[in-house]
Amino acid sequence: MKNSIIHPYSIQHLIDRVDMTMEKGMTPTVAFIYVSPKYNVRKLVTELNKYPFLVVGATTVGEIFANEEYGAREREESIVCMLLDIDSSALSLRLFQVEGENYYKAGEDVTVWAKNIFSNVGLITITSGLSFDNDAYTQGLIENGIEYAFGGSAGDDLLLKDTFVFSKDNFSNHGVISLALDLDKIEIAGARAFGWEGIGRERIVTKAYKNIVYEIDGKPAINFYKKYLNITNEDMPQVGIEYPLEVTMRGGLICYRAVLEINEDDGSLIFAGHVQEKSKVRLASAKGREIVNYVEDSISDLMNNQIDFEPEVALVFPCCSRKQVLGDLAIKEIEAIYRNIKVPLIGFYAYGEICAFPNVYAFQNETFVTALLKEKE
Repeated sequence: MKNSIIHPYSIQHLIDRVDMTMEKGMTPTVAFIYVSPKYNVRKLVTELNKYPFLVVGATTVGEIFANEEYGAREREESIVCMLLDIDSSALSLRLFQVEGENYYKAGEDVTVWAKNIFSNVGLITITSGLSFDNDAYTQGLIENGIEYAFGGSAGDDLLLKDTFVFSKDNFSNHGVISLALDLDKIEIAGARAFGWEGIGRERIVTKAYKNIVYEIDGKPAINFYKKYLNITNEDMPQVGIEYPLEVTMRGGLICYRAVLEINEDDGSLIFAGHVQEKSKVRLASAKGREIVNYVEDSISDLMNNQIDFEPEVALVFPCCSRKQVLGDLAIKEIEAIYRNIKVPLIGFYAYGEICAFPNVYAFQNETFVTALLKEKE
């Protein structure tokens, strides 16, 4: 699995470096390209259209990469690209535009498409759109037969205006790009790390629908944040990303949910994932620098449990909240991953993380997701 990482600061620089890499003899079959929203996605797609390889692209809240040449890096307002030479017969790509609120059906459609191509299939999948219901989408994947899926929701440098996914043919601000992998030819393994701790007394969600929480303990949901954090509407949703909601679902599963939007008219909060009515909630805060240890533990546990698995590349999807909380120390998480796997990696800070494998809830917020890939001999 040959690979090459490129870190340019302009679209033309990216194109020049891709051309140079291919002139030296590399024949990539797929490229992962993550960009700040400051770059013109339409122009980028037009420039990429001439290449024969597949493109998995997304806008970000920061770009991540690591290899022997660069070491471990995390950057802002830049472009990062990983070119991969993998057996092309083990890959298939499609960009899906999602109409209206048919998010669960989008998951069904992606599953049908992928399983029609490969009988044993895994997915790398990225979504776009601030109102995109990632929970319903991932449920559509899992409940229809996808066991392994990794990815995240695209970002926009915390502007919270518009996010995009793109291929070399098209782009979407309300859609999904999915790379189907033939798991008979490519091994995949994944891990996720948390690092947040609930604070205060648990409250009850008394009115909610999917990812919109209207009332907590019978009062407007926004009041819950205002009371405990002494903030105003203008402070949201940025503060809500740094202080997620710890949710204990009715079945006992604990997950964390980040606020994406507020509705000042009715005081409701729009989260990046579903929050069930009657679930127990409380605010959560990061355990300071300790959250880095959770990342290192997650990847070391994965490597210890996968004795015969030697990855060749890694894809990472950390939540943008981790970067906000850690600040300059955010690089420590990237270094921890790279130190344990010692293979090239690429990723981006996301508005939500997809990490589906058996017995794991598929859509998360506030986590650090890692997917490791290896071609089978």
